[in-house]
Amino acid sequence: MHGVPNDYNGPRKADLLVRYLRKFVAPDVSIIESNSAIHQFIESAGKEFPIFIGFGLNESVVVEFARKYKKKAWFSIAKDFSEEVMITYDFDKVPALVALHSKYNEQSVFYGPFDGEFLEDFIKQN
Repeated sequence: MHGVPNDYNGPRKADLLVRYLRKFVAPDVSIIESNSAIHQFIESAGKEFPIFIGFGLNESVVVEFARKYKKKAWFSIAKDFSEEVMITYDFDKVPALVALHSKYNEQSVFYGPFDGEFLEDFIKQN
């Protein structure tokens, strides 16, 4: 990585290797601009990793944790979304951080406080 050799501990089958590499080269935090982009992001992220979507959050709130947990989760910030999205992802106020586990069909919502310790605990638990 960045000119320094790293051991590869990821999957060995072609389709899983492609997913792993796509995750590896993706931005730390993806910025999502619309309802349809939210659904596309979730679909393209797949079911292998948990997905964290910040609604009404500033990117700077999650960027530290996105870098730290990049190999374990997807992180994104939704800039523009409707009430329909709030209903779909079961949160009723902003700012909110929604954790989705498509593989297990689970989700949880975090309303803050969005400072280091509390936010990291939420991310670790999900």
